[in-house]
Amino acid sequence: MKKLLPILAAVALSLSGLAQSIEPIYSFISGPTDPRGNLVQGPDGAFYGTSYTGGTGGGYGTVFKATTNGVVTTLVNFNNTNGVGPVGSLAFGPDGNLYGTTSDSTWDGPTGGYGTVFRVTTNGDFTTLVNFGGTNGAYPWAGLTLGRDGNFYGTCLEGGSGTYGTVFRVSINGELTTLVNFDYSNAYPSAGLTLGPDGSFYGTTCGSYALYPWDLGTIFRVTTNGDLTTLASFSSDTGGYPLAALTFGADGTLYGTTSVLGIGGKGYGTVFQATTNGTVTPLVTFESTNGAVPYAGLTLGPDGSFYGTTSGGGSDDWGTVFRVTTNGLLTTLVNFASTNGLDPEAGVTFGSDGNLYGTTSGTFFKMATNGALTTLASLSPNGVNPYASLTLGPNGNFYGTTCNGGSNGWGTVFEVTTNGALTTLGSFDVGGPADPFATLILGPDSAFYGASYDGGNTGNGTIFKVTTGGLITILANFAATNGANPDATLVLAPDGNFYGTTAYGGGTDSGTIFQVTSNGTLTMLVSFNGTNGAFPSGLTPGPDGNFYGITFNGGASGAGTLFQATTNGALRSLINFASTNGANPNGGLTVGPDGSIYGTTAYGGSNGYGTVFRLTTNGALETLANFAYTNGVNPGEV
Repeated sequence: MKKLLPILAAVALSLSGLAQSIEPIYSFISGPTDPRGNLVQGPDGAFYGTSYTGGTGGGYGTVFKATTNGVVTTLVNFNNTNGVGPVGSLAFGPDGNLYGTTSDSTWDGPTGGYGTVFRVTTNGDFTTLVNFGGTNGAYPWAGLTLGRDGNFYGTCLEGGSGTYGTVFRVSINGELTTLVNFDYSNAYPSAGLTLGPDGSFYGTTCGSYALYPWDLGTIFRVTTNGDLTTLASFSSDTGGYPLAALTFGADGTLYGTTSVLGIGGKGYGTVFQATTNGTVTPLVTFESTNGAVPYAGLTLGPDGSFYGTTSGGGSDDWGTVFRVTTNGLLTTLVNFASTNGLDPEAGVTFGSDGNLYGTTSGTFFKMATNGALTTLASLSPNGVNPYASLTLGPNGNFYGTTCNGGSNGWGTVFEVTTNGALTTLGSFDVGGPADPFATLILGPDSAFYGASYDGGNTGNGTIFKVTTGGLITILANFAATNGANPDATLVLAPDGNFYGTTAYGGGTDSGTIFQVTSNGTLTMLVSFNGTNGAFPSGLTPGPDGNFYGITFNGGASGAGTLFQATTNGALRSLINFASTNGANPNGGLTVGPDGSIYGTTAYGGSNGYGTVFRLTTNGALETLANFAYTNGVNPGEV
């Protein structure tokens, strides 16, 4: 939330009262991000999938198509009205169309608001077939499974008569029948169903976190007429909270994954075997070094082994692709390391060419069965979410950053001309700067300097330098004790050093003021502790040579402060906000032509909706405007 505030407030203060004609010169197109369901290959040889976020409909997810040569096309952008956040895989129907679910929707009412079932053609023609309303199910987190009768079968995580989830049947024209209403003893089916050789469906419930460690999930069988049988319950040794569909092996038994625990109760999930009469045997316990937290299920290979992914762990702790035999021999095939993708939550799918295809949080890849990985496409190559303002370069072009997207998913640095020609100069990755929210500033060496909210050698953010040619260099790494998560623009002082704030870190994790030299020497000048403020959001040079800034919380009343700081770290609280004069200042400060300092508070004032204030040169605080809903609320708060 606070990450966007300096930009929004600066825009509000500098443009207020001016009639502006806005002409977009470049539009960042958000592709699919965070795909969680397995890909499915169509008769055209292309793969089809869903993403939980991304797209141009407000970031509520997509349906996309990806060819084997790396061309990714968004077919559907979810936008609230047609669904939110598809999680499960797509399935082809007997009519050649694709069918799927969205995990949520914002159309509230007796017949909607809790997810959907939809149909989409391979060219993107979209139809909503079912709106879940709670009593008929809620939050279908898994995809659909085609039954022998030509209908689809699926699960809802919650809802139904007992509110603990359902199994349902739906026809290709949207006729919905609830087959099972789960109860407290067998709750929350988060995974899809697997059709067995006996014509029944097999699935899992993920159990209740509130009942840990007694309820870790179950395996069940359900017939097409709704007869439910609980086959097995998970334990700390077999693993708990299974989140993915089961897979039948060539031996006729079931194989799957759990997302937590394992033998001895100390693991990060398991691979297990289960017979159809309910005997569960753990085959592998993930121990972080060999992978951790598998969200996806297993894919049976032509060699009789299973292939899968873990969302974390491995040599770089960004997830793995693995192969496991039926006797539990695990081979790590790929260790993700941000440069080749990270956080795969979806499993892998065999293509007609014998290779495996899959997705990470930001890439589409191909992998041979020996582990040779090829990244086919970045899902948002030019980056998305450019939260920072642009900076004019010495060549007359503008330079900026995106917070997400790029080849590694952690944002980009770009150059754009006044006629809208955009060049991506580089992509950030989590080992270096990542998630840059702050605006770049031009240094005396004609390079740009910036701060990244995440990344670096401890993951707490960095100060970096980038040339006009795109060479990115880390100058300083934050380590929590000296600050964490810088989200405000740096200030270049007359002494040639850079100054700024971190949102968190320091002695009490309430943020810091720091100095960094052009060669990367980082010094913490102030550690906020609540009493002197908490959670600062940037510095503004004053006409007296001091810095001025605000903290969102802390101070005498806990509602934030306005402070003055010198370059040697002497801090002086000038104003303690106390609700009546505003509360929770946000968005930075602006020095006016009269020498006064102007800013906004997100809350407080006479109506509680925030204020515009001025600090005069003699130190008096004046409230210039009180927001009253009709004229706006919560300035700087998003």
